[in-house]
Amino acid sequence: MTMLKLLRPVLQPFLRSHASRFTHALQQPRESQERLLNKIISNLAQTDYGRSLNIKASDDYTSFAAKAPIVDYDDLSDWMERQKRTEKQVLVAEPVLFYEQTSGSSGGLKTIPYTQALKDSFNRMFVIWVADLFAHAPPLRSGKTFISVSPAFQQPEQTAQGRAIGISDDRDYLNGWLRGLMNRFLVVPSAIKQLRDPTDFKRALAVLLLAEESLEVISIWNPSFLEVILDFAQIYRELLIDDLKRGFLRVQNMEFRFNVPDAKRLALLEEKPIDWQRVWAELKIISCWTSAHAAQAAERLRAKFPHCFLQGKGLLATEAPLTLPLIEAGGYVPMLTEVFFEFLDEAGNLRLLPELEAGRDYEIIITQQGGLYRYRLGDRVRATHRYQETMCLEFIGRSNRVCDLVGEKLNENFVRECLANLSTTTAFQILLPVLSKPPFYLLITDEATPKETGFAGALDERLSEAFHYRQARQLGQLQAARVVVVERAREIYFDYFTAKGMKFGDIKHQFLATNTADAERLFTMMGAQTKIPAWLSKEGNI
Repeated sequence: MTMLKLLRPVLQPFLRSHASRFTHALQQPRESQERLLNKIISNLAQTDYGRSLNIKASDDYTSFAAKAPIVDYDDLSDWMERQKRTEKQVLVAEPVLFYEQTSGSSGGLKTIPYTQALKDSFNRMFVIWVADLFAHAPPLRSGKTFISVSPAFQQPEQTAQGRAIGISDDRDYLNGWLRGLMNRFLVVPSAIKQLRDPTDFKRALAVLLLAEESLEVISIWNPSFLEVILDFAQIYRELLIDDLKRGFLRVQNMEFRFNVPDAKRLALLEEKPIDWQRVWAELKIISCWTSAHAAQAAERLRAKFPHCFLQGKGLLATEAPLTLPLIEAGGYVPMLTEVFFEFLDEAGNLRLLPELEAGRDYEIIITQQGGLYRYRLGDRVRATHRYQETMCLEFIGRSNRVCDLVGEKLNENFVRECLANLSTTTAFQILLPVLSKPPFYLLITDEATPKETGFAGALDERLSEAFHYRQARQLGQLQAARVVVVERAREIYFDYFTAKGMKFGDIKHQFLATNTADAERLFTMMGAQTKIPAWLSKEGNI
């Protein structure tokens, strides 16, 4: 009898109880949001930030919105530094447990305080998700699970008061009892996050996953994270087979032990290409991002694992759990018991959750339980349909990812749509600004089809549908777009951002590099791995 079968009678009543309370909240979205906001305002009134805004514990939404401005991270940076330096009630009324780091692929690092209340928000989201899977997903037998873990490529940091900055294991989001329960089903030990060399990390992770024949659940953030590991296994299969035959792996003074696979399983890894569906025949669920920047990578995973239920994660940010996929809902429901939502419509008008209209796009503003009040995330969502009485929200992209070399104002969402309309390929693609004289945009892809020459012309035509890009081309401010194939483009892309300190599993696939420094470095790294034509750098600026 498996551990999961033994625990199921104990777990199911607990899971059903949490799911039932959340369903009730979805039936009363206005009342649920009001109760949460009253709690947050009461705590905010006890902080230095709240007092600076004259926030009172008795304030309702109207008073709160009149006093508290809509902010981004830069607006809060001085307050955040005071919070970290003193650990007093600066932004939060309760103690900070740790600080989590976040950054977009083009932005600087931000630190978000995690209180017990914020951590509980993630716990409740996780429990409701598991309850939904137990009720509606393919049934599990062993429960063997891989949950995303990122290596600690950087030295651990602490605040002046000794609070940890940054976590590298998704299990750290969970409270102790839940983390302890999950550890019984996890196939990768948390010690792997101590590996500081990217190659050693990929080797250890690949071996541990390949050794587990009964793997049933994979929960990651970006689907490209799993693709990188699968590509690594394809390239270094002989090395990994030798590791598997030994039953242990020693790297960086660490040892990882596992059961030696039988000859039949090892033979699967000799096949070219590897049939991943046969390698993990018991795999039933893959949970990952599937929207916007992650859509193509998710489709590639779906093709590799057609027998799996591939479920989108909805919108989870370091700042808060925002939406949750529910199978019965047929979409992503907002975590309205944990986060107070406001939305900016396309005309710049503020709306609350019960006021959203299906089919309309909105920018999210959140107030959560960890020191962020009326905080502009920069994420855009589309209201899709109502479940119970609450509007479901689909992530459609960032609102502020724009590249503007000469006034062309290219938006990443537009670039992604251009590429999708030009081809059905699921190849890795990124558009880099190249600072020659005049500058131009270079599409780097890891597949040689469609042919570069014709595709480049079609791409330039598509980009010219944007007024400012077309005007810059007509004025000669921009040269025509170009295309180059780099076979290892995706791996190089990941290596670059992990070297910058980003979590391996959290790196988002940009379709447009909006940071020119990143673009220049990526161009150089990719050029070192392929024969990039000399004419691309004729001015010597790249």
